[in-house]
Amino acid sequence: MRVTFGVQVLVAAVIAGVLVIGGWAIANQILFRQQAQPIAFPHDLHAGNRQIACQYCHRGTVHGDIAGVPSVPECMECHQWMASIKDKPEVQKLISYATEGKPIKWFKVYQLPEHVRFTHEAHIARGFDCSECHGQVQEMRVLKMARNPTMGFCLNCHRKNKAPTDCTTCHK
Repeated sequence: MRVTFGVQVLVAAVIAGVLVIGGWAIANQILFRQQAQPIAFPHDLHAGNRQIACQYCHRGTVHGDIAGVPSVPECMECHQWMASIKDKPEVQKLISYATEGKPIKWFKVYQLPEHVRFTHEAHIARGFDCSECHGQVQEMRVLKMARNPTMGFCLNCHRKNKAPTDCTTCHK
């Protein structure tokens, strides 16, 4: 059986696509999950022991596409009053950022490709709990990716919840 040039190109394109998508997933896991943050923020303390709701710090989840992280002044709204913890090394780092007027350059734990459109607002409005994608953050000392947000993961969730699955729902 003779394979035509068109079939060869199609096979090459499929293999290249798999490598690109697979490469993104691997890069996402290696680069973004394992970088140490500039401040070792204890999610287990804030979301767990203190029971601070995710949306209190990640305000973009309610009215925006990106969850976002609080600014240094927003962190200091609480931390300026807590004299008992001001001697802790990570709080000292926060105070240094505040004193110097510098933003904290956090590393993204969840990094989606540029061609993907995701809105936290739409998912929160539908009643999804943050833990469905992010895992039990209230138990994590260091935030780690609980689920890799691959296309398959998202499509399975959309199908299960009777959400749109056409390409333009998630792709720019």
